[in-house]
Amino acid sequence: MSKRDSRFSGLTERTAAAAARLRRLRTHPYATPALLVGLFAALAALPLTLETRVLGVTPESVLSLNLLVVTLLWATAAQSWNVVSGFAGQFSFGHAAFFGLGAYVPLVLAREFGVSPWVGLLAGATAAAAYALCLGVLSFRYEISGGYFVLITLAFSQLLFYVFTNVDFLGGASGLVKPLPDAYGTEFGLAAFQFSSTEPYYYIILSFLVVVTAVALSIRRSRVGLYLHAIRDDEAAASTVGIPRFRYKLFALVVSAFFTAWPGTFWAMYFTSIRPAVVFGVPVNLDILLPAAIGGIGTVFGPIVGSFALTLISEAGRQAVGIPELQDIIGGLVLLVVVLKSPGGLVSWPSRLVALIDRFRGW
Repeated sequence: MSKRDSRFSGLTERTAAAAARLRRLRTHPYATPALLVGLFAALAALPLTLETRVLGVTPESVLSLNLLVVTLLWATAAQSWNVVSGFAGQFSFGHAAFFGLGAYVPLVLAREFGVSPWVGLLAGATAAAAYALCLGVLSFRYEISGGYFVLITLAFSQLLFYVFTNVDFLGGASGLVKPLPDAYGTEFGLAAFQFSSTEPYYYIILSFLVVVTAVALSIRRSRVGLYLHAIRDDEAAASTVGIPRFRYKLFALVVSAFFTAWPGTFWAMYFTSIRPAVVFGVPVNLDILLPAAIGGIGTVFGPIVGSFALTLISEAGRQAVGIPELQDIIGGLVLLVVVLKSPGGLVSWPSRLVALIDRFRGW
């Protein structure tokens, strides 16, 4: 055997061993929780490394702390959307309704009644869940699914948009300004849900993402998750074996709405003001679903991976070209490429790599 053939054989064996380890890792029951713990630990340490210079470049030159906060916000919203659209297969294009309720309810309660935003968060999430319950009962009771369900979710979202735009008590088209902490009897800090710096906001939205991801993983690995996946794959077959489709689809929608309101509340407390066009608009629906669609619908890692991938690609493109509106264009192009070339999303790439290695070994 020549020296060149020996090197080639060694590379093949090492590659095959790596593929085998990756295959075993995927089948281990604790692989996903362990990877999630590692991922969240890395995200917790990320703000501390933004100014670290690596090969003459600092991460801060590409990713600011504010951009990371927004990235985690949309990852949390996409993870919540994924519960009903990814696990149960009921594709929603109206989650802006739940996001907007989560944004408006805490501000109205704080302004009018001096209620803490943390109590307002639960109130907004409950209002979103109640609105989802009405939507689900009307939709699932009459077997509305597919494209018609997409349209009815959009209609319910636009209904709230016009209501909040035309009611003066809710601020009308101008929206609401975030009240100062003294309006509800506290000072800047955790109790007020308002801070003088960005870093505390980062860890709050990271904790939201951890909670929502833990809930999504628990659902997926439970009997409920098994039923939801059966409904997603074949509703008729699921009904034949006795799975109550109406109950479980309604459960998924209500849970999804409840947690989608959380990033809505965070949005209201992070920025100075909110307007109906911003929190109930159609672009919000895209911002919610794009990370999951790019990362991998129906997976736990997909919304997180997709949100960061979309942020990195769009921000790099925006800085290179200098056009602030380039983010939506790049997001659409990335989604188009992923859908055409990798329908399973970015999280399917390791599996595809293993398959490619196996094909290479066979060849």
